[in-house]
Amino acid sequence: MRSLSFIIIISFILSTSSCNHFKATDKIQFNHDVVHIIFFSDDSNYSKEAAYYDAIIELKRDFPSEFNNMKVLTTDKDNKYYKFFEIDRYPAIVIYYQDEILVKINGIVTKEEIITPFSKILSHQTNKEYSTKE
Repeated sequence: MRSLSFIIIISFILSTSSCNHFKATDKIQFNHDVVHIIFFSDDSNYSKEAAYYDAIIELKRDFPSEFNNMKVLTTDKDNKYYKFFEIDRYPAIVIYYQDEILVKINGIVTKEEIITPFSKILSHQTNKEYSTKE
């Protein structure tokens, strides 16, 4: 019962947080000068995504504008975006900017394993310089 309540709460938070949900038939418009955050959700096993939800909530608090247009893609065997971003395990989350994948996290990880690299990249926004090279 506790996990069901958790899933309902997280679903509500994500659905009201300005995330865009896409199907395989939808086309995502990638603006070259905008940071894109894409979350690949495994709709058949939400329990594996708890660390991702926690990280998204925390990161959205620190970087609200970057997460306003976060895209959420659910598993679909024909989803071209899974191939494009080379997602082989679910769940996964990606930062994509100027035709480059800056961060890609997938599989079962801790909240900190998501927050640390995302914070590093997103904190560069004040300089408008998103690069993993330092």
